[in-house]
This record gives sequence, structure tokens and C-alpha cells, in this order.
Amino acid sequence: MANFWRVVNKVIGNADILLLVLDSRMPDLTRSREIEHKIRKADKTLIYVLNKCDLVSKEEMEKLSKKYVPGVFVSNKEKLGGTLLFKKILEFSQGEKCTVGVLGYPNVGKSSVINLLKGRKSARVSSTSGQTRGAQFFSAKGKLKLIDTPGVLSFKEQDMEKRIMIGSTNPQQIKDPDYYAAKLIEKFPKLFEDYFDEKYSGDGYDFLETAAIKKKILMKGGKPDLLRFSRKVLQDWQRGKMHIQK
Repeated sequence: MANFWRVVNKVIGNADILLLVLDSRMPDLTRSREIEHKIRKADKTLIYVLNKCDLVSKEEMEKLSKKYVPGVFVSNKEKLGGTLLFKKILEFSQGEKCTVGVLGYPNVGKSSVINLLKGRKSARVSSTSGQTRGAQFFSAKGKLKLIDTPGVLSFKEQDMEKRIMIGSTNPQQIKDPDYYAAKLIEKFPKLFEDYFDEKYSGDGYDFLETAAIKKKILMKGGKPDLLRFSRKVLQDWQRGKMHIQK
């Protein structure tokens, strides 16, 4: 963990502009106030990049645009926002050569943001956390140089539910996936009702059992395979297959 903060501090020191990449579905969970504080203390420019914007409603985007300033909404999947982000960077750099550091939690899409700015695939992109092993440097459009950083959670943020929600833990490695899948369903019941076309009765476990049977994810004897189905639920969430409508 000490090595992570050394990397972050070095990136902040070397960069002229810092991009803090957030998940538009849960920006408050995926922001790091400690990193924000370090950026402001260093008197560097901070731009919030709200990734996966295709997974939230326009109404929600309007609310977030007032809270995260300056901010740019992007979606690598839909190829949205890359030009706007590039223009925002040029606005702050006044068109001069600059170095841009890209920071954020695992799986928020830092490498995807870099790919948007480059206009072609360069950084490794994966829906499984931990693919970027160390700080990497890339040339981008215009006069930009980009620095990608490894996504590593702070030791202060070990809450497993949060780690699952933001995608920093692989569902295949979770000991009790049914517990966390049920918690997620109880947090976003309407989302799961729409996704599985199944009525939520007020209990996450009941929903898991009913949906697993409906999807025919069963054990021998016809009982719902909750562990296998729960891992699928968490994986679908992390891969952005569910759209939050607020």
C-alpha cells in the first residue's frame, strides 16, 4: 500500500492535470477524497471523469453535473465524451503541451478513458480488476502525454460490500457471493426487477432463488444454485449490464 501512495504522489507531482475517473452509477463510492486533497494541495488541476454514463439516466447526469465540477461524462462502450474530455483538457492547458495523470479505483475504467483520448486501443482494458500492474505512459492526441496508474484500494477502505460494488473484487473469489448479491438487490430492487423481469418481494434471498429458477441455474434435484447464480449477478453488475434509472 505504501508503494501505491508513492506512485500516486509521483503521478500528481509529474502531471499538470489530473483526471479522477469515477463510476457514474456510484460516484460517491468511487471517489477518493484523500487523492482529491493531495491534488489540490499540490495546486494541480482536477477534472472529474464520470465514466459509464450510458448506465445512468439523463436526469441523474444533470444532478451529477452540478456536483462534480469541472466534470465530463464519458462512455467507452458507446464511444461518448472523448472529444469533450480532450477539449476540457485543452481548455485548462491553454493548448500547450501537458502531462495528464489518470487516477481512480480499480475497474472504474481508467484504461478505457485513456483509449478514448488516444482514439485507439493502447492501454489494457478488462472488466476484472488488477490488469494495470504499474504506472504506464502513453502519448495521446495533440500535445498530451498520459500516465495510467494501478488501481489499488487504500487500506482504510477494506469494506467488502463497497469493493464488490465498485468492481475491485472478482466475484469468483468471493466466499459468500449470495450474501453480497442479496445486499445489492435490496439496495437497488427496481434495477433487478427490470433486469430479471421478476417481482421483488422485499427479500434479496427470495429474489435470488426465484430468479435462479427462472434462469434455470440449478443444482441436481432442481434446487437453485445460489452460489453460481449470485456470482453471475455480481459479475453482470460489475460489467455494467444493469442500467440505474433514478
